[in-house]
Amino acid sequence: MRFHALDGLRGLCALTVALFHLYEFMKVPSPQSIGHAFAFVDFFFVLSGFVLAHAFFDKLALKGGGWSFAIRRFGRMYPLHFFMLMLFVALEAAKWFAARHGVAMLAQPFTNENSLSALASNLLLIQALGVHDRLTWNFPAWSISVEFYVNLLFCVIMILPLRRPEGAETGAGDVLRRKTWIMAALAVAGCVGTIWATRDSHAAMSYDFGLLRCIYGFFCGVLAQRLRVGGLDPFARLSDNGIALGEVVMTFVTLALVIYLPWFWLFAIMPVLFSLLTLVYAHEKGPFSRLLLTPPLHAIGEWSYSLYLVHYFLLMHVFGRLASMAGKKGWLGLHAVPGADNGAYVAGLYQQGPLMVGVVIAAYLGAVLLMSSLTFRFVEKPARRYFNAVAARRDAAAEQPASLAANPAADLAARRAAARRVQAAE
Repeated sequence: MRFHALDGLRGLCALTVALFHLYEFMKVPSPQSIGHAFAFVDFFFVLSGFVLAHAFFDKLALKGGGWSFAIRRFGRMYPLHFFMLMLFVALEAAKWFAARHGVAMLAQPFTNENSLSALASNLLLIQALGVHDRLTWNFPAWSISVEFYVNLLFCVIMILPLRRPEGAETGAGDVLRRKTWIMAALAVAGCVGTIWATRDSHAAMSYDFGLLRCIYGFFCGVLAQRLRVGGLDPFARLSDNGIALGEVVMTFVTLALVIYLPWFWLFAIMPVLFSLLTLVYAHEKGPFSRLLLTPPLHAIGEWSYSLYLVHYFLLMHVFGRLASMAGKKGWLGLHAVPGADNGAYVAGLYQQGPLMVGVVIAAYLGAVLLMSSLTFRFVEKPARRYFNAVAARRDAAAEQPASLAANPAADLAARRAAARRVQAAE
C-alpha cells in the first residue's frame, strides 16, 4: 500500500524548505509563514519511520532479511546523493583548473565547506555525525546522512532475535510487542537527547545534533504506524466526515505551531504533532488529501526526494551565477558589486518590487521542479529499480525451498513473485 497523500504532502514540504533556503541564500528576511520551514525536515524523518515500519516492521521482525533491506535503502538514498555531490565536485574542479590558469577566486577551490576531507565524509554519508563544524558540500544532504544510519539502526533492532529467559523462542505477537517497546524507548531517548541539545539556542541541530533529531522523529513515525496497525489510531474511530474535519484541524494547528513556536519547542514537540498529522493523512479522506491526490501534486510528491537534494545546487551554481552574470553585465537593473556573493545579486533582483519578487520565486521554483523531474526520471528511478532487483534476487534465493532448485520454471516464478513484493513495498 502506498500513501499517495503523504507523498504529496512531503513534496509540498520539500518545496517549502527549498523556498526557505532561497531567503537564506539572499540574506533577506523571510516571510513569517516560512521562517521555520527547517522544521519540516522533522516531518521527513517521521514519515520515513512510518512508511518503513508499514512496509518492513513485521517482515524484518519475523522473517529477517536485513541485507535486502539495507540494499534497498542504499539504492533509494545514495545514488542521487552521489550524483548531486559529483556535480558539486565537477564545478569545484573547474574552479581549481581556472585558478591554476590565473583566474582570481573569492575562495580557493576545495577549501572550507568544500574541502577534500569533507568530500570523504560526504561520500561515506557521515558528514552530519559531528565530524565537521559546519555544513558541507550539498548542505541539505546532512539529513540524508543521519537518516541512512538511523534506517540501519531500525533494521538491526528488527532482526535481533528475542528469546524468553529460559531460552525458548517467543511467539510472533510477543516479538512484535517487544520490538515496539524498543522503538518507543528509542523515541523517548531521541526526545530527551534533542531537548538536551536545544538547551543552547545556538546549537547546530544539523551537522552536530541532527542524529538526535532523526532518532526522535523516525521512531515517532514508527510508533505512529504501530498505533495504526494495533487499532489505536485516534482517527480510525471517527466517521469519514470526522476524519476530514480532523485533517483540517490538524493541518491548521500544525502550520500555526510551525510558524509561531520558538526554537526550543519546535524541536521538542513537532515530531509528535507530525506523527498525528501523518496518521490522519494516511486515511486520505479529507479535503487536503483529495487535493494532494491530483496529478500535479502527486508528481511533486514523486519528486520530493529530488526536490530536496537538487535545490541547493541550483541556488549556488545556476540561479545565483546567472544573477551574478546579470549584475556584471548590467542587465535587469543590477549593478556589479565588488566582493558580493551570488546571493547578493539574487537579493538585488528580489528587492526591485512585488513583480520581480514573483518572478524570482517562480523562476527558482520552476527550475527546481524541472531539474527534480529529470533527476527523478534518469537517476532515482533507474537506481531504485536496479537495487530493488538485487534485493529481490537475494530474497528469492533466501525463500527458495530445496524442491524448487530442480524446477527452473517454479524457480523463475518464485523470483518474479519476490520482485513484485519488493516493488509493492517500495
